[in-house]
Amino acid sequence: MTQDASPRLHVVTGNHVVDGHPGELGGVWADLSRRAEALDARAAARPAHRLRPAAGLVGAGAALTVTLALLGRQAWPLPERGPSGVTDVPQSLLTFLLLCTAVCVWTAGRLVRPAQTLRSSGGARTWWVVLAGSALVSVTGALSLASFAGTGERPGDLLVRCAVPVVPAVLAGVLARDDGRTARIRAASGTGLVTVPLAGLGWALLSSAGRSTAGLGDVLAMTGLAGAAPLALAVAFVAADRRRRSPA
Repeated sequence: MTQDASPRLHVVTGNHVVDGHPGELGGVWADLSRRAEALDARAAARPAHRLRPAAGLVGAGAALTVTLALLGRQAWPLPERGPSGVTDVPQSLLTFLLLCTAVCVWTAGRLVRPAQTLRSSGGARTWWVVLAGSALVSVTGALSLASFAGTGERPGDLLVRCAVPVVPAVLAGVLARDDGRTARIRAASGTGLVTVPLAGLGWALLSSAGRSTAGLGDVLAMTGLAGAAPLALAVAFVAADRRRRSPA
């Protein structure tokens, strides 16, 4: 619609130009208004973004787990274990663990994209806090496992280690409870990109001692038992739709 001389208007619709006073264009104007409202309603109903399936997260988690397990089985200087726990952590090992943790956190954020997955900006920020907390707990657990290498002792608290991937996944699912099933799965699975690979790294460091007879298969089996399996249960829990449905 162009206005070149009041009070006459030129209304262009398709390949036609209608010229007249505003009062004479009532029918055309009403038709344009209806079209505009229909376009606005269609744009509002269309989702702002379409979430991709979580299959890519599973593949990335498996690749990270195998890679870190292979790196962890190298001849790293290992921490010592005293009566109160881990002592004398070598600087090179600590740097290696922090780099691995940073890669896992970056990968999780890159693939999950919490700002797009979660509708609430506060929920997205809280998801990052949950991820950072799970990274801190996971790298501490990896150091704890490494400290058992060469001591002849078996690490205990297996149930506690199984809870490490469960708790952040459930919390992430709660954050996305109102964002749909796909968002809940993505938010929960994304935390596993940190907890599971770092758990595999811890078991790999435990098996890197010279007297250990455990191989890569044993490391991956323990990672699956204490990391991947609990994570899968947690994701299945948050994926379930427990809302009450009204009878038809």
